[in-house]
Amino acid sequence: KAVAAIMPLKLNGFQFHINAQPTFCFSPTHQGADIKPLSVFHDLQEPQVSFANQQKSVHILEGLNKFGSYKNDPRNITIIPICTENERSQMENLIERLQKGKYKYEGAERTFGVKLSYDTIYTVKSHKDIEGECKRLLRQNPAWAGDSSLSRIFLVSMPESGYALDDHNAPYYAVKELLLENGIPCQMFNTPTLQNPDWKDLNLALNIVAKCGLVPWVLSEKLPEADFFIGIAYTTTRGSKNREKMMGFVSVFDEYGRWRFYKGESVFSFDKKKEYFAKLIPQTLQELGHLPENAHIHIHTASRFSQEDEATILRAAKEAVPGVRFSFVWINDSHLLRGYDNSNVAGSLSRGTYITLSPKTFLLSTTGYNIFKKSLGTPRLIEASVHTDKAVSTRLYAKQLLALTKLNWASTNALTGEPITTKYALDIAYLTEKFIQRKGHFSLHKILEKTPWFL
Repeated sequence: KAVAAIMPLKLNGFQFHINAQPTFCFSPTHQGADIKPLSVFHDLQEPQVSFANQQKSVHILEGLNKFGSYKNDPRNITIIPICTENERSQMENLIERLQKGKYKYEGAERTFGVKLSYDTIYTVKSHKDIEGECKRLLRQNPAWAGDSSLSRIFLVSMPESGYALDDHNAPYYAVKELLLENGIPCQMFNTPTLQNPDWKDLNLALNIVAKCGLVPWVLSEKLPEADFFIGIAYTTTRGSKNREKMMGFVSVFDEYGRWRFYKGESVFSFDKKKEYFAKLIPQTLQELGHLPENAHIHIHTASRFSQEDEATILRAAKEAVPGVRFSFVWINDSHLLRGYDNSNVAGSLSRGTYITLSPKTFLLSTTGYNIFKKSLGTPRLIEASVHTDKAVSTRLYAKQLLALTKLNWASTNALTGEPITTKYALDIAYLTEKFIQRKGHFSLHKILEKTPWFL
């Protein structure tokens, strides 16, 4: 109503109006209205995930603390800590916290089956000197580069002050790019975490072990009608006039939502986008190996592809693996739609509610009222458009997407507004865009392709 009060709004010769009365998806008081009620369904259950010894829970944080990570085989990971000279004691305390834990976090060994250790703390005078120190360490220890055991990770102090968060010239991006191209996992942390790791230690440890190849949790049941999910995305340098600096990549997940591998990175021009992906997708399918008969693979994208692009990509995929079913799902969360529900105290459309807009298009509430967190911001809805040559069950696709919001290994607060297939794709796009802006190219070391290096 407050927005409606300033209407009509005039902009560039256009005049905008807004109705102060909301439009109802369904309400008994609106019987006989000209607007046809939409189909609203509330029957999706909160997905369970599995931890150590196949223990299950719908609560990520509770399950991780109680049962431990899904893959809990004993491992040793060596930390290479780098910070400024005046941060040495704080770095020592931080590593001890990661090892032993505090409050609900019981330490890396009990929670993840991982023993964290370090030989020494490397210090520099200024954070600007950290890149040079990393280069020195790599020269002195050439065996560290591309180590397939993933038993080593750089832990680097990198304050956020002094540079804008999106400044590609910041030391953060320089150090991260250097280490990733040399095949070494790395974990950055900021000054507030160093000064007070309370309630941040578990997330930091989670990021470390996941980047070193450990699986924290997976879905407890296979997703229906799915063998693999492929998230695809492309990125380009912002401000580029000819949009020539583009990179494309894919992320692959199995039927339990488990991260499998990453592939891509070649630079191409915008007008070659469909040809690039028509080549990359078959290469990805070949890397999956033998597929079961009548396998179903879902390709998710947060970027809009034209019908011609989709047709070209799907045709190439079907030629590469005949007999496999494919669906192409565009997942859009950039619209202005919000979902409200007067039947609960929060007033937001409950998480897991979906609304069918057409036989192949639906809205899904992922951040609405739920049992975990009373508020996840405004009650956003994601829009999913499914393109396939078979009949579509919107409930089946909504169930898949909801489950895929429970697998964000970047945080124990694992509920995300979008499925990890597209969330991870956007995270990768953001990082690679910064790397391209820095040097015009980026080449992830092959040894890291099977790790979530971007967390």
